[in-house]
Amino acid sequence: MEKLKEIWKKIKSIKNYEIILCAIIIAVVLLIYFSVSESRDSIKEKSEASNETSASVTLTEGLEERLSNILEQIDGVGEVSVLITYASTEVPVIADTVNSHSTTTSGDKSQTTTTTNTSTPLISNQDVIVIQEKMPEILGVIVVASGAEEVKIKLKILTAVSTALGINGNSIQIYTRRDS
Repeated sequence: MEKLKEIWKKIKSIKNYEIILCAIIIAVVLLIYFSVSESRDSIKEKSEASNETSASVTLTEGLEERLSNILEQIDGVGEVSVLITYASTEVPVIADTVNSHSTTTSGDKSQTTTTTNTSTPLISNQDVIVIQEKMPEILGVIVVASGAEEVKIKLKILTAVSTALGINGNSIQIYTRRDS
């Protein structure tokens, strides 16, 4: 405590100690402000990135859940779990304008027309306008069902999944759920 009093006496003895004290306080306030600002920016960036991935995950999980619910309604299938794997993530369809430019050249006895099309994406508020998100290609589906030990039920599940997802039956694997 005495050391603090000594430091305070030294600061008081310096001319214009109020100015030095204000400068120190301003420096501390600015330091705190910028550190909080940077952390907010990093949190915002992380939340935007997680929103993009969570939208993709939500869409795929929603499809798996809907397919599970439908399959469970088929007579004899029982409890169902579904896993769908994709070739990539969703593909955005970007709004764009197409400009065409035609050039005609004439030779001795022939005429050649060349058409050049250029596509320019539409931008609003420095963001590209996305019309829709295309679902990626489905690589495979795994279905685990309680009633899958019967061949007849397996065939029903295979047909239903193939029809619902529009994929070939070779991409679908069906397994019997083990007893818990």
